[in-house]
Amino acid sequence: MAGAVLRKGAAAMLALLLAAFFGFVGWNKAFAPLAELARHGAWTVHLPEWLGRLVGWSELALAAALLAVPVRPSIARIAALALVANQIAAGLVHLARGETAALPQNAVLIVILLALWGAARTQQGETA
Repeated sequence: MAGAVLRKGAAAMLALLLAAFFGFVGWNKAFAPLAELARHGAWTVHLPEWLGRLVGWSELALAAALLAVPVRPSIARIAALALVANQIAAGLVHLARGETAALPQNAVLIVILLALWGAARTQQGETA
């Protein structure tokens, strides 16, 4: 019982941290001027502007969905996998543009998102 509470707490904290990060970067991709995004190395500046803005909106929505982990772990699991796909796309764009310095961040985010996916999967199994 105590282990389950600890796992739930850890998953919620991880979800909160990831939601804060993706909320921040999503907001910027959705609303910041392109010059500002380019200055910070946002991968979406290499996409058509409408698509880059859409990526920002999707990151905002997925950040909110991550916060469902305590009550609806299945929603958080889907959001985590969608953000893994987002990070793979980001990594591929960075790689194609020779921006290899960004790749470690993409890799770390993928690992953390997969950890949340696993924690939410375990939590989902405990509530089933």
